[in-house]
Amino acid sequence: MSVIYNKVINISSLYQSRRSLFHWINLQFNAVDEERSKSLGPDRTCAEWILRNGGVVKWVNSTESLRDYNELPQEGSTFYLQEIDASNASIMHNGFAHFKGCNYITKVILHKCNYLEDSALGELHYLKNSLLLLQISSCPNITEKGLLHLKVLSKLKQLVMYDLVSVKDKDKVVQTLKSNLSQCNIKLQVSKM
Repeated sequence: MSVIYNKVINISSLYQSRRSLFHWINLQFNAVDEERSKSLGPDRTCAEWILRNGGVVKWVNSTESLRDYNELPQEGSTFYLQEIDASNASIMHNGFAHFKGCNYITKVILHKCNYLEDSALGELHYLKNSLLLLQISSCPNITEKGLLHLKVLSKLKQLVMYDLVSVKDKDKVVQTLKSNLSQCNIKLQVSKM
């Protein structure tokens, strides 16, 4: 019996160490490099962050979305980010400081971002003067606390939220956001478990 118990403990320890390793790697892939941002500009380094973590970006005046990190414009080129699609991306809260100085982002989609936590939504304040459309969906760690951070996004015109299993008080969230974002169309649908 103790042999089986020891094997279960060893398998559990192995799983935890792998999880810790991946968590550490993801933290590094999300870290802001201040020197690189100063050198290349916030839009370039923000695009690198999103693409490095599996997302998609779109530049101002572009008809095409960029999915491949290796297809970024040459360093030294001037481009401004307009749209971010972080569907299934491994973005984390410590990467949201990449938004600082990105003044043209009008659309952000945060869909199936499993590492996303409430504190990340607090960092969207960097986009309060440009963001018009925000979608937050199928992000299991997002709660009411995180959603209430969105009330500072004064330019927001459309806020779509669904499949947020950790949101318990939908009515409170919608009421608070509507009172602070009077020009915004707010939709919140919480899935039933």
